Amino acid sequence: MKSFFRGFFLTLLIVFIGGVALHFYTTMGDDSEAKTWISDLQNSNEKFQVLLIGVDSLDSKKAKNTRSDVMMVLDIDGEKKTASLISLPRDSRVKIEDHGKTKLNHAYAYGKADLALKTVNENFDLNIPYYIVVDYAFVKDVVNIVDGIDVYVPMDMDYEDPSADPPLSIHLKEGHQHLNGDQAMQFLRFRKGYKNADLDRVKAQQAFMSAFIDKVKSSKGVLHAPSLLVSYMDNTTSNMPLSKVSRMGLTMLSVGQENLQTATIPGTADMIGGLSYYVVDFDGTDQLFRKMNVKP
Repeated sequence: MKSFFRGFFLTLLIVFIGGVALHFYTTMGDDSEAKTWISDLQNSNEKFQVLLIGVDSLDSKKAKNTRSDVMMVLDIDGEKKTASLISLPRDSRVKIEDHGKTKLNHAYAYGKADLALKTVNENFDLNIPYYIVVDYAFVKDVVNIVDGIDVYVPMDMDYEDPSADPPLSIHLKEGHQHLNGDQAMQFLRFRKGYKNADLDRVKAQQAFMSAFIDKVKSSKGVLHAPSLLVSYMDNTTSNMPLSKVSRMGLTMLSVGQENLQTATIPGTADMIGGLSYYVVDFDGTDQLFRKMNVKP
């Protein structure tokens, strides 16, 4: 899900949050004061840092013992007109308060987003103030809001796993399909059967994201912006005020996706105590954060 969540987060920031402002802008008539306010926000010199957390659950607010599937540090600098998105592998071996050294994704299971944020800040010497948590329910909801997505299903997809959380019941036919929210989740969660394993799965997710972006960017898609904002409020967990989320989205619009840098913190895979870990190169990670403007 890593590549999917990465694209999904960015799509939300760049398209739907900016789309809300665009919708507001185009329906205000001659309210020049409000239009000037939005224009000022788009040209903001503000700097934003937030920890983005993707959770493999249908309801991150109610789920217990759920581990994070994805963690990324997003930095948007309106003054320098730069943006950075740095992935933190879920198996990164870090120190978690009261739990010793273990996998980074355990932090969310132990103490939800607050502990996940604290763990990231303490291990990487950062001072990120905010987090945003998104789960499967959000993905499913927004696909329904935009009236489905047209994608090519590369094979018959049939798979059942009632023990998964949420349970897997995947039944899709090969060919061009119009997927609703539930079918979109089937498509995105399907793992078995790809000839080149995760490489082909990533391609399928990228095709989905491309279709989703095209749909939301269309003239009809912009009209869904208010509903998408409501879904954001209903299906995400965050300590970031909505007004600041909107300002961040507008600042990202002014920066532009072409000025976004992406990277993964350096490290190596290793077995420790019979468990697989990602052993972080902390010196290299510090250099990466400084190079990508996350740290001064």
